[in-house]
Amino acid sequence: MNEDLLTLCQVQKIDTEIIGNEKKRAVAPQRIEEMEGEIAQTKERLAREKEVIEELEKERRKKEQELEAEKTQIKKVEAKLHEVKTNKEYQAILKETETARTENDKIEEDIIVLMEKTEEMKKDYQSALKKLTKREKEVQEEVRELEKEIKTVDNIVAKLRQQRERLLTDVNGDLKARYNVLIERRGGLAVVNAKNGTCLGCFMNIPPQLFIEVMKNSEALTCPSCNRILCYEEEE
Repeated sequence: MNEDLLTLCQVQKIDTEIIGNEKKRAVAPQRIEEMEGEIAQTKERLAREKEVIEELEKERRKKEQELEAEKTQIKKVEAKLHEVKTNKEYQAILKETETARTENDKIEEDIIVLMEKTEEMKKDYQSALKKLTKREKEVQEEVRELEKEIKTVDNIVAKLRQQRERLLTDVNGDLKARYNVLIERRGGLAVVNAKNGTCLGCFMNIPPQLFIEVMKNSEALTCPSCNRILCYEEEE
């Protein structure tokens, strides 16, 4: 096989490996971003839930103050019973007291509802908080593993690029330039096999006479359809 063509075949395999590793590496930062986004969203949701709990507790305290104020008012009104002189005044005070007690019952019911709702939300909040803490630890561990993986892949790619450049050093300048252009324009696939008269890059038929020449592997010939460099490998 032509030395330049042989070298380009080797470089193509290296480039394919580089591309595979770069795709693998691209997934890791995306996964890290997704997990960090997940944690951030959970924290935001819990922060909103905490605000709701605080508002409910504030409302409950307000109701309790109202209740205490009403009870004090009832005592004051009941104290007037000893001072009334007519039945009409007595009945008016009794009615006022009954109305106040009815209002107190309603406030007490509201307080109970608020307490139950607050306790239920607190329970859910604490449970979610524990899950968040556990998830944060899991994410931290996974992020460490992904960062380690990124570093490993970067080292592999760096070595492959060095190997690639070392091999390309001895390739004819024009051919090397053509190869690099094809790598950029043909999705990382510049050198492809020709099999049964077909280019395995674009899967178009190769003219018979050209295919005969390609089978010799004596020079870097290109596919008429996709312009990729063709090489021929006999089936084992």
